[in-house]
Amino acid sequence: MATLWIDGDTGPMLRDWLQADWAILFSHPSDFEYQGLENDRWLSILRSEFDARAVRALALQRAGAEAVAGWTHDLSGERCLVRLGRVDAPSRALREEILAMPSRFALIIDAQLRSRGVLKYCSGRASVSPLDLLGSIDALRRRRVIRIAA
Repeated sequence: MATLWIDGDTGPMLRDWLQADWAILFSHPSDFEYQGLENDRWLSILRSEFDARAVRALALQRAGAEAVAGWTHDLSGERCLVRLGRVDAPSRALREEILAMPSRFALIIDAQLRSRGVLKYCSGRASVSPLDLLGSIDALRRRRVIRIAA
């Protein structure tokens, strides 16, 4: 998958790259690697589940840090830098939210670049799997309110 470079100036804009999909931005993807299955089998399960839900995994690239995406790059084989511009209000708001996050997090982002949920955790392994986060996205999508005109 791609790596989100907050202040980058090359590569597709996040909104264009997402199209109508949602994303999970991982500050430290390696904290979510599952050690109980063979790596190829685990990636196959993740790929299937992410694709079925139209969700993309993103690794965060912080300024001055080396990009370490790990399994997020292996989900689709796509390796590119995606940038988060400052042109529109949703991009600016998301950028500010990401910059204000603690050092370790997983952030759910919808197709309109709105933050829909965040998992903040301490250093080390995360207490949930990427599959759990996909379940959270399912619940968020089900909660959409349908307004009926009277």
